[in-house]
Amino acid sequence: MRRAVARALQIAGTARCWPAGAGRLTAVCIGVMVASAALAAPPARTPQTTSDAESHMLPLGDDELASVRGADGIAFNLQNFSLLSSATDPLSLTYLSPGGSSLTLSRLDLSRTDDADPFADPYQLTLVSRPALPDLISLSFPLNTQGTQVWSLTTDFSHCDAVTAGACTGTNFVGGTLQVAGLTFKGGGLTIQPSNIADTQGIAFGLGTQVDIGSLSVYSHGRTAGDIANTIDTSDALTLSGIHLADASTGHAWMLADLDRHPGLLNAQTDTTSSYLHLQVGWPTTADPVPAARLVIDNISFTTIGSAGATTTDLGSARIDSLQINYVDVKLRTGH
Repeated sequence: MRRAVARALQIAGTARCWPAGAGRLTAVCIGVMVASAALAAPPARTPQTTSDAESHMLPLGDDELASVRGADGIAFNLQNFSLLSSATDPLSLTYLSPGGSSLTLSRLDLSRTDDADPFADPYQLTLVSRPALPDLISLSFPLNTQGTQVWSLTTDFSHCDAVTAGACTGTNFVGGTLQVAGLTFKGGGLTIQPSNIADTQGIAFGLGTQVDIGSLSVYSHGRTAGDIANTIDTSDALTLSGIHLADASTGHAWMLADLDRHPGLLNAQTDTTSSYLHLQVGWPTTADPVPAARLVIDNISFTTIGSAGATTTDLGSARIDSLQINYVDVKLRTGH
């Protein structure tokens, strides 16, 4: 490989925005930083041009490149990401079950607010080599210790018990509007590798995170169709405030699945009926116990409207001090 490379290369830039299209996206803003590990220092040489000297770019020969040892990685950040629906052309996601019913999330709005520095706390994607084990791909989530990366989600949801040719021909239950505000992920990450289980193909994975949510609300009266302002009727609501999920022992990221101790598996399988996508989290593979999570909800409340106006009933707080996922086995088949 003959090309000029830097002894240490870093490409950084502020978020780049793509304009709205088809009335569905207001804008998508992505900032990317690519950084390579410092390479072995080559022998000193005289720069050939002024620009070479100013940028510290030096050509490396094949013999020098052969001695390089390092691991490249990518850091990226979704600074001020937004995915917003248009009232007249909304973004919708529909799950169609094999039985012919459907669950639809419509008028989906998803956005994130950030700190000023787009690369202060990015996602980090790296390739990790491990002796006697398969290489793994690691996606480390932002630590977000100050809680400046905050997500919000708003969507309407409905359920139809009979769908024909993509249209609801049965009873369509309109559940209202779901709104999640002040959602922060703190630390953790996703790791994947080829399965090293004998006679089992697929992708093994580990997944962990710490989650804090300001509020999760369900408004049964929802939003008025065609309302450009997305006004929600809040007169009837169920609200969970101050939701906190973390490892019960450390208070940090909870590992739902761990590659070495409690692995997950994603693969395709075939039985006598059909082929299907298989998602599994297996029993722990060592004597270590399955990591436990602590779930805390600061307050649960109902708001109803009556002749005297709105009435809010507080049910207080709730907590689960030890929540474990020992085994999960999900088979996703196509409809017939």
